[in-house]
Amino acid sequence: MKLYGQLYEVTRFMPFVQQYLADNVRPNQECVRPVQDACVGLYRCDLVGSRPLIESYTDRAGRYEIDLSVLPATSVFLVASSSHDAAEGIVRREEKSGCWYRSSPFVPGAVDEQPRDIYIARLAIPNESGFSQAELAEVLAATKKQVTDLEQIAGTITGNGIALTCVGKGARASGKLVLHPDDSSDLTKILRHSIEDFHLELPGPSWLVGLVVSRDAIEASIRTGLRDLAVEIDSRLRLHATALFTEQIQTTDPACGARLADMGTLTLERLRYPAVAHQSGSSSGDRAIAGDVCLGFPRSFPGTGELETL
Repeated sequence: MKLYGQLYEVTRFMPFVQQYLADNVRPNQECVRPVQDACVGLYRCDLVGSRPLIESYTDRAGRYEIDLSVLPATSVFLVASSSHDAAEGIVRREEKSGCWYRSSPFVPGAVDEQPRDIYIARLAIPNESGFSQAELAEVLAATKKQVTDLEQIAGTITGNGIALTCVGKGARASGKLVLHPDDSSDLTKILRHSIEDFHLELPGPSWLVGLVVSRDAIEASIRTGLRDLAVEIDSRLRLHATALFTEQIQTTDPACGARLADMGTLTLERLRYPAVAHQSGSSSGDRAIAGDVCLGFPRSFPGTGELETL
């Protein structure tokens, strides 16, 4: 049993999507071009960050072919990515995944031997449409109102993450929230995160502090807050990207964006922290969080169904 098809890049988004949304048929070849020397592989859903179980490299016509008979009976998802990044290892992987497309999870045994063509449309989120310093301040202000013991919280988007400090009841915490493109099988996310350089200072002698508060509980609470911040940034970037793709279709249908999200998958290929001008017009700028995204079709392969992400 084989999984095979062709990988295409969309070159004319509006006519492609209009036809694809209408009847999901093979689009006009004038709207796409084959992608040569790309890596198409299958990954286990339950082993995040693992190497592919099997992979194929596209030829000049964008064709790939994967032998499913050698795979274990486990949930997998298909990934299309840059073969250059896959072969040489990704430098600064925290900012670049090289991943263009992720399918929904499926079981290899459920695939019939029909060609499975993949289409990817690329888009760069403009700096002004990224997650801004002003949005960060807004989110942090809302967080401060929700947490009664939090007296002060501040964050700055830097060239490689978000530097944060917070103060409450004499305690002081600082750290860096670092974002990464998410290339897992969880299609609800385009970002994952890590926390670096975390420091927590508590007031008073350590033995007295231990009687009154739990250091571990405070740290866990702060880390949960940083996770929630990462989720909010992910959500806003997804909305920005979907809106930008929808604008290219030039439609008045308010449900078009939702249909794109239902039929395709959004993947962040590269993350950027560009310098942007202050709203006041000052020459010295803040930074924003933006990136290069890919909208891939189809979301799931006909006949395989769509499994819950493990």
